[in-house]
Amino acid sequence: MEMTSLRLLHRSMISIGSDMQQFLVTTGAASFDCLFSTRDTPFILTLTARGEVRGFFRFDVLNGYRIRDYLGDMYGDLLAVLRSDGMSGEPLKPKDFLEQLNQAIPTQASVPANPKPSEIVRLRPDIIEEREKPYFNAWIYWKADSGKRPSEENQHKTLLLLGPEAARHSRERNASSRWSSTDTGGNWERS
Repeated sequence: MEMTSLRLLHRSMISIGSDMQQFLVTTGAASFDCLFSTRDTPFILTLTARGEVRGFFRFDVLNGYRIRDYLGDMYGDLLAVLRSDGMSGEPLKPKDFLEQLNQAIPTQASVPANPKPSEIVRLRPDIIEEREKPYFNAWIYWKADSGKRPSEENQHKTLLLLGPEAARHSRERNASSRWSSTDTGGNWERS
């Protein structure tokens, strides 16, 4: 299904220089903390259920801002979240759910909606490397003759939490990002 709201949101994101936005969406009794990321390939829309019944749902946003209406393994968990109020006995129709979601997604990006790395980690349980360390601390620069380099997991976390410029810095300088469980005030551009 084409998600026209994501197309409009992405255009707005480009106009303010953003590649990720965080926003709330409510559909029926369910409330989701959402992230739309253009740092991923393909783009990603994630929904983290905020109510009594918790759940994480990750959707690939394909060319044309399409999301497949086949929910696969997510179906049962999403149904549990959507029925958390105990009211609806109707079956979950993926296409109808995606249409409701499309109507609820904001179309205007804003600077305050750019999430901090710690928020991204909180809302993306699929980021597995050092989840308990969401704060950038410093770079570890590897000497060319050492044979060491940043791991794929480290580069992926760097891209998702700090963005493409930091990921490029990591590759070009052969540097691993080091993370902390407490906010050290680290800034990747000054480290």
